[in-house]
Amino acid sequence: MNWFKKDSLILGVSLSLISPLAVYYILSFLVGETSAILTNGIPLIQEHNIILVSIFLNMIIFHRFIHKDKYDMAGRGVMVVTFVMTIIYFGWRFKDFIA
Repeated sequence: MNWFKKDSLILGVSLSLISPLAVYYILSFLVGETSAILTNGIPLIQEHNIILVSIFLNMIIFHRFIHKDKYDMAGRGVMVVTFVMTIIYFGWRFKDFIA
């Protein structure tokens, strides 16, 4: 577990790529199962909101690196990936308004 104690850009990038994917799949599964039981398959939460919550998780990781542990390089990695994911999300979500 010494790998998590390093202040490296690679650590921040890898955590900020893996955690939203894991949260997305977990939330999608939970929403799908809950929707099947409660509303006969009508989604309770739309997919774009699940994606947005998954991306927002990176801000919690970013806060942890910057304020609690003082890992500047890892925090920068999280910040860069979060900005890129957010730009991709808004481009995908509002592609009709851009074109």
